[in-house]
Amino acid sequence: MLAPHFLEVVGTDISPAQLEVARAECHPANVSYRECPAEELPFPDGSADLVTSMTAAHWFDWPRFLSEACRLLKPGGCLVLLSYTMDMELRYRDCSDRLNAVCAQFYEALRPYRPAHLGPCSRLLYRDMYESVPFPDKKW
Repeated sequence: MLAPHFLEVVGTDISPAQLEVARAECHPANVSYRECPAEELPFPDGSADLVTSMTAAHWFDWPRFLSEACRLLKPGGCLVLLSYTMDMELRYRDCSDRLNAVCAQFYEALRPYRPAHLGPCSRLLYRDMYESVPFPDKKW
């Protein structure tokens, strides 16, 4: 999804198994992968337009990662953290209530398998991360 918008896209993960799965997929020529922890990214200072993480930031050593992201980003660069959440609210035409009821039932079935360190609500965890980002023009 990012490849058409950037000259180079580098996916990183600490897990060799995750990287093996990613590399097995077809991907554009400007996409590559590296094994490293999020807190020790192997790129020069000020070299990234975008640093992003999908459903992983809650595993990071947050102060170290935030420092690393700030080091890596070019002036005007963007840090984007995304997560699937079990406490989201869907809105779609006149069936919002039904959609939310189905999601609530689904997430309730998954709740016993949710890691304890995440707590009952990902939104609160990610809100805390958001509040600690020192950028003046951030958006929730």
